[in-house]
Order: sequence, then structure tokens, then C-alpha cells
Amino acid sequence: LIGPKLNWITNIDSGLFFYSNGSNQQAISANTGPELTLGQLNRNFLDYTKFDFRVGYVIKEGNSPFAFDNIDDSARVQFSLKQQLIGPLLFGYSSYVNLDSKHKQYGKISKGKYSLDIKRRAYSIGTFYNSSSEELGVKFNIFNFDYSGISPKF
Repeated sequence: LIGPKLNWITNIDSGLFFYSNGSNQQAISANTGPELTLGQLNRNFLDYTKFDFRVGYVIKEGNSPFAFDNIDDSARVQFSLKQQLIGPLLFGYSSYVNLDSKHKQYGKISKGKYSLDIKRRAYSIGTFYNSSSEELGVKFNIFNFDYSGISPKF
């Protein structure tokens, strides 16, 4: 069940990438911050809002030979918003502010990522548009509630 809550979220990710030209890239990132959920998504209009605000930092060594695969090591503040519009239809927006004073986008809000999703208990389907990379896509998720790991015979 969805209910109003305030959570503190912390993520730590790492990666080690080797490329065929002999180069490699290593990174570890951490971000932390509050996530606020308001509403219960049980009414048909504007009954759910989720706001996420995190500060993140990346330590990186090496570079990828590909521009799309090169990890950005700038410190940043990330934020996102999910808002119910009507029924199971949710609008989403996410972006970040660069905190690295050596970066050309220092202190500026990046171009955002927009989403429109139909969220149900067992699945979600949606579209997204990333305005900074001009990517457009469709996503589909299936959720598995109370699965015990034992399935009955066919």
C-alpha cells in the first residue's frame, strides 16, 4: 500500500570497465537525500506526489573511448517529481544542478527528463523523453508481489 512517508535514501554504485583498445574506466559514486511521498493513489485526481532530492558525488579514474559511455564525475544535486494526473496516469520530471565549479554547466539546472506512465499494481507502461540527449523511449515493467519462489505445476 502506498502511504504518506518520508524516507532517507542512500545509494553507492561502482563499476570497472575495460575496452578493446586497452583503455579502462573505474568509478564509484554515492548519493543521499530525502524522498517525500504524499497521497495514497486511491482517488482518481491528484492524489499522489513523490519528490526526491539527492546530493551525489563521483570518484573516477580513466576514460571511455566512447563519448556516450564516459562517466561524468561532477558533484551534483539531483531532484525528481512524480505527480498523479488522473487515474493511473503519472507525470514525471527529473533533472540536476552541477556543483563542480570547473564544469561549464556549474550552478545551472540541466535539461530535464520527462515521463508519462500508466502505473498499476502488477505492471507499468510509459514513455520518456530526455531533452539533454534528445532520447525518446517506451518502458514496460512487470512487478512480482508476494512471490514465494515455489510455483504450482502446470
